[in-house]
Amino acid sequence: MDHQSVYSDHLSRIRGFQRKNKIALRHTKVDNFVFISIIMLILLFTLPLQAQQTGTISGFITDAKSAEPLPYVNVMLKGTQRGTTTDQRGYYVIQRLAPGTYTVTVSYIGYETIGQEIGVAADLDVRVDLALTPEDVAMREVVVTADRTRFEKSVEVSRVNLSARDLEVVPAFVEADVFRSIQMLPGVVAQNDFSAALVVRGGSPDENLILLDGVEVYNPYHFGGVFSAFNTDAVANAEFQAGGFPVRYGGRLSSVLEIQTKEGSPAGGKLGKWWPFREYFDVSKGNVNVSLLSSKIFLEGPIKNGGWVFSARRTYFDQVVKMLHSLSDTIPELPYYFYDFQGKIHTQLNAKNRLDLNGYRGSDDLTLNFSSGGGDRSTQEIGLNWVWGNQTQSAALKTVLKPHLFIESVVATSIYQFTVGLTQAVTDTNGNRSESRFDIKNQVDDLTLSERLDWKVNENHRVQGGLEYKLLDFNFSFEQDGTLFLDNTDSPNLLSAYLQDTWSVGALLNLQLGLRSTKYSQSDRIWTDFRGGFKYRFLENTAFKFSMGTFTQFIFTTNNDDAVLRIVDFWLPVPDYLDPQRAWHFIAGVEHWIGNANQVSMEIYYKPYLNILDSNPIQTVYNQTDDYISGTGRAYGFETIWKRGAGRINGWLSYTYSKVEKEIDLDSDGQIDASQGEIYPPKYDKRHNFKAVVNYDLNEKNRFGISWTISSGQPYTPVVGKMFGGSEGGDWLVAYLNQTDISGNRNSALFPYYNRGDVSWSRKIGWFGLDGEFQFQVLNALNHFNVLLYQWDFSTMPVQVTARSMFPITPTVGVNFNF
Repeated sequence: MDHQSVYSDHLSRIRGFQRKNKIALRHTKVDNFVFISIIMLILLFTLPLQAQQTGTISGFITDAKSAEPLPYVNVMLKGTQRGTTTDQRGYYVIQRLAPGTYTVTVSYIGYETIGQEIGVAADLDVRVDLALTPEDVAMREVVVTADRTRFEKSVEVSRVNLSARDLEVVPAFVEADVFRSIQMLPGVVAQNDFSAALVVRGGSPDENLILLDGVEVYNPYHFGGVFSAFNTDAVANAEFQAGGFPVRYGGRLSSVLEIQTKEGSPAGGKLGKWWPFREYFDVSKGNVNVSLLSSKIFLEGPIKNGGWVFSARRTYFDQVVKMLHSLSDTIPELPYYFYDFQGKIHTQLNAKNRLDLNGYRGSDDLTLNFSSGGGDRSTQEIGLNWVWGNQTQSAALKTVLKPHLFIESVVATSIYQFTVGLTQAVTDTNGNRSESRFDIKNQVDDLTLSERLDWKVNENHRVQGGLEYKLLDFNFSFEQDGTLFLDNTDSPNLLSAYLQDTWSVGALLNLQLGLRSTKYSQSDRIWTDFRGGFKYRFLENTAFKFSMGTFTQFIFTTNNDDAVLRIVDFWLPVPDYLDPQRAWHFIAGVEHWIGNANQVSMEIYYKPYLNILDSNPIQTVYNQTDDYISGTGRAYGFETIWKRGAGRINGWLSYTYSKVEKEIDLDSDGQIDASQGEIYPPKYDKRHNFKAVVNYDLNEKNRFGISWTISSGQPYTPVVGKMFGGSEGGDWLVAYLNQTDISGNRNSALFPYYNRGDVSWSRKIGWFGLDGEFQFQVLNALNHFNVLLYQWDFSTMPVQVTARSMFPITPTVGVNFNF
């Protein structure tokens, strides 16, 4: 190459570098401007507004028996065209009312309609809180009514709200489970029968934001993912958004699952007159559930100006298996159990302020002991103790600053940790004993401070904004015999601001636009996400919906996506030498209502991943900046669901077609080569999925349920041959004893199709003066052999392949008592 060519090449590189940095600089300036603008606008919301010559009526609508807030309740002023519906908090506000007397009429299917006469004066805010008494109507019809109103008023796409009853009727392993119910929705894939983790529209499980009463939970599973971490008896509802979620949610690429704990019923004290403090604390009702593998209890009741909820659960795998082992030595012991506690207290401090205190703690404990040798040989003993779990606490002050301005101030902590202790002891034939111990600890600490504002400009216009500061601490340590060999700590922080505007243009068109900006301490720039969408109801019962936006994620898990079991998660912040993970969402669909109980929804989506992270297969020990590499990907698909919400036969049918693909330069040669397996589907890419959840209420006492899934086989990496290793001793025969698998392209083969049907029967009972329910379930009722993995045996000719299955046919029983 001549000097001129070298000079030209060098000059083009410099110009390219300059162009890249100019673009980055422009991005930084724009992001900084957006970030500062959002904060300024949020601060403006809190300024006092000039008084006007009109009045306002506002308040909360709740269930008189359970104290749960009632969303989407119709609140009208009789004899006028003015009115509104309650939001998710059960809150409503009707502004700019001329002075006079009005009759507030509140109606909701399944509840008694009530009216109250209210006087309104200029510059006067009238607070009217009302509790509706349930009528003798199936609660499922109430849920349908809320869904219908949500269809008419909301903008969000890919959104499903599951009530407590929805969670109860879906057949699950041993007991009702939030995550197992979510897995039966379109667009959601289960990795296998042993995992409750959610794979949503091609995203890995760490791309889902899991919130319990607004607090992030990092590892929401028990028993390696077989159970979710939440007791459904304490759950009021679960709102799931599979994509296009609004800007108030950040830090994840795929979906949001927000779980709300019950409020605590104020009615019917159980402690009686003998209890001197019943004005301050009482028990209104409870529930005890006993199944083959676990027991749980749920209690709720009133406190002064509020309510409380408590639930607890513990498995007894360890005790059941221990008993069976005592009967037969051929049955091995399983010294494992998990427990969890969940609680909530809320109190109305005064007319404008309410305080919520929430807490959760869950833990898994596995202890194993092995021994070998003895007699004329040394004795070796190995002990393993593995404990992992989550802990969350939060305090939320909810303030009605003005009837149209609602502020929520939250301080929350979330801790996820696992510890592994391994002890190895050797005793020789002379009785001399040597012992060593290894301890591994991984912990995530999350402290979050947030301020959320909700400004109801009028009945058709709503502005929401917020600030959030998140301080994270990631720690990984390794200790041997009391000596600390490794202690890595990383403490990034994130400061986020968001602003969202939602308004109704007439009665048929709803629009939503939002911006979210985040300053990540391990990045030089501010990252801004734009999201927008609309819903146009072009017919009375039919609407077209669309959403698009960008999503950014700053933490990730290092788990191998190809692993068969995902027992714990290993969370890390995105390192400073890589950009955070980012993706676009493009979603369009049609929603149609048939009558008042049936709804059909169809959506198509395209999710291009601008940046995803994966472990570097050729990383070096001494280079601290090559542990992970970036890539791109794409996911797209079509989903449809028919849901019947009321009647003796109810449930849903769904079908999903989806495709997921990743592109990662695994050998770091600067090129993407499909023949080298650098373009591949992840393990959870299942092309076709059909799901059915059907419940049949035979009569007042008996209910039957079916939950069925048929899907394409899961991709896996085939073993295509074996390679013989060399012999250090020079004996050529020994070489053939050392064999290594030769793998084909990553996830280039498919397991057979998956087919699992679960059936259930529940019957209301009355034992010992208590109302209850007997539950019987059969998992995999057809005993279909669903492949979990293949094992190759190259020691025989021809090579033998053994398939290992997931759950066989498995019956379970349980009893539930209410008091």
